Amino acid sequence: MALQLSLRPTEARRQEPRRLRQRDRFDAFPRTRSARWLVRLLFAFPYMLPTMFAMGRADSVDTPNAQLLQHVAQIPWDRADASWLGEIYPPLSTLIAAGIPGGRAGLSIAGAFIAGIFLQKMLEVMVQRRFRPSTAAILLIALAANPLFFYTATENFPAFLGLAFFGLGIADIVRFVAWGNTQSGFRAGMFLMLATLSDLSGLAYVLTAAAAAPFLRLGRHGQRGARGANVLVIVYPTVASLIAVLLLNSFFLGNPIGSVGTRLLAGTTERFESVGPLFQTPSGWLLVASVLSAWLMALIVRRPGSILVSTLVFGALITAFVLGLLPPGSAGNTFIAMTLMAIALIPTPKRRLLVVLMNVVAILQIGIAWTSAFNRDIVVQWMSALGVL
Repeated sequence: MALQLSLRPTEARRQEPRRLRQRDRFDAFPRTRSARWLVRLLFAFPYMLPTMFAMGRADSVDTPNAQLLQHVAQIPWDRADASWLGEIYPPLSTLIAAGIPGGRAGLSIAGAFIAGIFLQKMLEVMVQRRFRPSTAAILLIALAANPLFFYTATENFPAFLGLAFFGLGIADIVRFVAWGNTQSGFRAGMFLMLATLSDLSGLAYVLTAAAAAPFLRLGRHGQRGARGANVLVIVYPTVASLIAVLLLNSFFLGNPIGSVGTRLLAGTTERFESVGPLFQTPSGWLLVASVLSAWLMALIVRRPGSILVSTLVFGALITAFVLGLLPPGSAGNTFIAMTLMAIALIPTPKRRLLVVLMNVVAILQIGIAWTSAFNRDIVVQWMSALGVL
């Protein structure tokens, strides 16, 4: 008995570093609130520059922000019936756009500000996951320092808001499933629900997250049904909100998908027929290149299950396009989503060779992003209007 008591403090000292490491995983980065806001503002500043120095020049380009503002201007704000709820869907981005002054310039500044917060959180995720500084820097550059990200942040407010919530949700899914943090699970569910309420393509992100969760390594071992329970926690808020919308439409309009769903599905056949020819063009090849780079990263870190996850992401985005969930003028959604999945899901390699290989693939992502930007007509038109080209 005395021997056992004498061993307990030693055992406690052995366990203490492990507990400290677990706590470090959830520490904010930077540690102080003032430093975090300084980093967010520094990240946001470059995205505000096009609006500050070229205000009004891009107004001739029909971007998703222009379409959103036209839609907001046609909404009758003196009603609150079921059909009106259908007109404002997705409600979060529509209501924010209606409340932001300044038209397209106001939306661009709001998108830039959200980009600053989002990039700081992605940097925090990589620090918590103990990415090497070189890998974190290259992935952040690949994600944010390209025309696709600039365009999406400043000219496609609904899509960028949905992608931001999706990225935060995926990071919390890793904390929940792999690290056993219950609070992160509920937060992930809320983020994914907000993604569906921000952008029509958010539903594709939720389906992808639900499909990806079972392939993550469980932090709690030996618990029967844990994977199914994890997925239920993640998707419950989104499923509950969608069921509420479907029931309201059924009861009051006699059509579960409402007028919005009917309008979107109208051109499904034409969009489906355009998918095949798309992959015979440079734009389609670059989309496939972003998927192949995700596969390569999965092979480098010996996580073949991530290949299926990245394929599901790609398939979900193509399905969203066919169903009309991606508005005309969208660009960069697939690339941004793939990079977010790499940041959130790919495990941190320990061996130096694997780190170097992973950095090389991340550098290839930078080239894919820039090449894709110059192969998208809407992005080229936008850059020309700003005077960049």
